[in-house]
Amino acid sequence: MALPRLTVAALLVVLLARLSTPAVADDVIPGHAIDRPTDGAIVGGALAVALGLSLVPVPTQRALWRRELFGNTDAAVHARFSPRAAGLSDAVLAAAVAAPVGYLTGSTIEDADGDRLLIYGEALAINLALFQGVKHLVQRPRPYAYSQSPEVQRYAAAQGKDAYQSFYSAHAATAFCAATAGAYLVGASSTSRAGRAAAWGGGFAAAGAAANLRVRAGKHFYSDVVIGGLVGIAIGYAVPALHNDRWPYVPDSIDLGAAVAGLLGGGLLSQLLVLERRGREEQEQEDRLRDDMHRKKTAWLRRANLRLGPTAVPGGAGVGVAGAL
Repeated sequence: MALPRLTVAALLVVLLARLSTPAVADDVIPGHAIDRPTDGAIVGGALAVALGLSLVPVPTQRALWRRELFGNTDAAVHARFSPRAAGLSDAVLAAAVAAPVGYLTGSTIEDADGDRLLIYGEALAINLALFQGVKHLVQRPRPYAYSQSPEVQRYAAAQGKDAYQSFYSAHAATAFCAATAGAYLVGASSTSRAGRAAAWGGGFAAAGAAANLRVRAGKHFYSDVVIGGLVGIAIGYAVPALHNDRWPYVPDSIDLGAAVAGLLGGGLLSQLLVLERRGREEQEQEDRLRDDMHRKKTAWLRRANLRLGPTAVPGGAGVGVAGAL
């Protein structure tokens, strides 16, 4: 989980460096008002809260959850572990967060560019503070913590408290926050349909890929990335929208279509990536988990003791079902 913190911190350094460049024009984001001292204070406060929360100790000897948020869908991820997928997700996240810094500014820094970067950084800082707080409150074991492989167990022990900070996904929240905030700021400032669609589609493709790779890495459950993504989208939209004078920018059908297409495309491409071959113990454990889930799914049918038989109906005959439903 350290990468999202480092990524946001590095981004803020870049933002400060770029904002220190003299402005060449006095323009604004259409329909939006910025109070730089106030917004700067919010960014600083959010980062201070996130830093303070990161120093809070978390017990590293905790019982594994017996029930997951998404039931069998989450349980299917138990014991999954892939360092390659984790590394790829880190790279995709870094690109997803850095991309808006590039397309929100040009070769020179104008006032509106500085305002866009400040709002963008504000959204990421608030997102950082929120997921830090939730992770320390929930303390959910990561999927790899369920592995019976000695190698993975040693890895989990070495991770310390990070092995119990699965909920919710910081990668998913940060990637979707960056994609939404960046695309919002483009949409509020640009009349180019192609530019807006590229921001929505590209951002959500990277976010979808990062989120899916976190699941394939065994770092998160499906519920972690789904909820993290929704939180990231909410923050990424709400922060710039709250700066509007009258009505916030609302993405049109083309923007939303590009976002959905990007999300599906990024998720599919990330699923097709070839990862490490699983060891025999890991594969056997996953097979046992799959068999257990199948038995649970069909257990109610066995308990119901359903029976089919002919039955009389007015004007003819039919088939009846009997059992303890």
